[in-house]
Amino acid sequence: MSTIVDLTILGLVAGMTYALMSEGLWGAALQFFNALFASLIAFNFYEPLAQMVVDNVSVAANYADSLSMMLLFIVSLLLLRLATESLAPSMVRFPTPVYHAGRFIFAVGGALITIAMVLLAYQASPVQKKMLGVMDYKYTPFYKERFDRDFLAFFQYTTGYTFARNGVGPGGDSEFPNKPILFDPKADWLLNHQAKRPYGTEAILEDAPGEAAAAGAAPAGGAPAGGPPQASGPQRPGPGIPGGTAGAAAGLAPTNP
Repeated sequence: MSTIVDLTILGLVAGMTYALMSEGLWGAALQFFNALFASLIAFNFYEPLAQMVVDNVSVAANYADSLSMMLLFIVSLLLLRLATESLAPSMVRFPTPVYHAGRFIFAVGGALITIAMVLLAYQASPVQKKMLGVMDYKYTPFYKERFDRDFLAFFQYTTGYTFARNGVGPGGDSEFPNKPILFDPKADWLLNHQAKRPYGTEAILEDAPGEAAAAGAAPAGGAPAGGPPQASGPQRPGPGIPGGTAGAAAGLAPTNP
């Protein structure tokens, strides 16, 4: 089953890469940067939008995080696409080797960002603790790359350096000496979202098999939206569907469990 999931993800990346390559080097480059900035916009603002959904549209509270994330990503991508098509030159000529190498590189980059956003939106939705029966926070596919995890690490980096927020974050990290307000300094976004997904009884931590009972299936309604996570033993938050209060982290596991 894990091989099928891995091949399906690779197939989606390959298909999207082929579609972007057909736009040539200039079009693929524009789409790469459009997808990159759209993903940064989505992750910067999906949490407050999800909280608004929880407060005003209770019927969609369980899906607030994933819906907000994808809505912001798609709308931002469409607006950026319209802007670049209107402002950018319609034809830019490049030497043949540069043209073919460049359109492939930018097409792969745009496809990876888009697939990563789809996977992260699925991670934030109320599904099985092991998505599709195989993918949890520590899962590694046979090609050794986790596109969703790589994007979370990249986004944390942008909040620590490139687009650092003003102020001092809690705790801080030796990698960020000025202690900016990071997107989850404990790097447990995937872990928290797995713990809050309502279906399945898998242990959240590999070395804590007894935690399966504490992190088991939650009621269909999940935990109260916007409320604080419930502790599950000494390690992680307990079950419950995140209603707009998604964790803010990037990476595989917490540095301070």
